[in-house]
Amino acid sequence: MPNRFTRLTLVFDADSGLLNLCRDAFKKAVGREECALCEITYGPLGRRRAWTACAARLGVAVEELHRDELPASWGIARAALPCVLASAGEATPVVLLGRDELAACGGRVEELDRRLRAALDGGGATGARRP
Repeated sequence: MPNRFTRLTLVFDADSGLLNLCRDAFKKAVGREECALCEITYGPLGRRRAWTACAARLGVAVEELHRDELPASWGIARAALPCVLASAGEATPVVLLGRDELAACGGRVEELDRRLRAALDGGGATGARRP
């Protein structure tokens, strides 16, 4: 089954803004990361190179949102964060990888890559679903 999605949206369980960015960098530096998706994609000094390379290989556009930037119309509850959403065109995104699946990656970009590819190809246990 060919991939029908054209965009992935990573939704972090963190708020946007400079003050929050500084707080998150401090938490990360002292080993108190609270968002599994942040742990995978960002280190204390910024975006992980391994994640940047992975995102470039996926074949779909990848965007990032913080929980305070998430449109209410998408119907994603805060308790469901972090998550990776998938969409095609202007359609409302669906959950591709949920909170538990991201936590199971154990902070590893390689595991996120494997899970994303399986979900995008429709070959994994993970499937897109409405929130």
